[in-house]
Amino acid sequence: MIAGAAILTVFGAWWCIAALANWTERPGWSIPAASVTTIVLLVLCVLRLVATRKIPSIDDPVAAAKGKRAGKLFGIIFGLEAGLIALCSILLSSRGLGLWIPIAVAIIVGVHFLPLAHVFDVGLYYWTGALSVLGVLGCLLIRDVNTRLLWVGLVMAGVLWLSVAVLLLQTRHTQPARV
Repeated sequence: MIAGAAILTVFGAWWCIAALANWTERPGWSIPAASVTTIVLLVLCVLRLVATRKIPSIDDPVAAAKGKRAGKLFGIIFGLEAGLIALCSILLSSRGLGLWIPIAVAIIVGVHFLPLAHVFDVGLYYWTGALSVLGVLGCLLIRDVNTRLLWVGLVMAGVLWLSVAVLLLQTRHTQPARV
C-alpha cells in the first residue's frame, strides 16, 4: 500500500503541475506549493516504508502466490489502461479534438482504480476511482476550455493526494513486532 501511495503521489504531482503549467494566470507560488506537497508526501511514504521494513518477514507461500497473481493482474490492468489512453488519444487527435484528451485520460485513470481496488484489496481505491470520474465529469460543466482543463488536472491531483493521505493514515499503526 505504501509503494502504491508513492506512485499516487508522483502521478498527483504530474496532474497538478501539468494543469498549472498550462494556466496562463497562475500565481507564482502555485508550482512551488505543488512541489512541496509532492516532496512532503513522498518523504512520509519513505518514512512509512522504512518503518514497515523493520517488521519481521514470515515466509508465507499463500501470500507470495497471491502477490504474484496481483502483480500479473496489475500488469494486465495497466496494459489495458495504457492501450485505451493511446487509442483515445489517437482517435481524438485525428478528429481535431485534442483538448478532450486530458479528460478522456482522467476518466480512464479513474476507472482503472476500480479493478485495482479488488486486485490489491484496497477499498479506498473504489473511492479514488469514483471521485476521479465524478470530479472530471463535474468539470465538464465548466464552459471555458482552459479553466475546465485546469480543474481536471487539479481534481485528479487532489483525489490522488487525498488518497495518499488516507493510505498513510490507514497504515500509521504499522509497527515492527516487539521482541
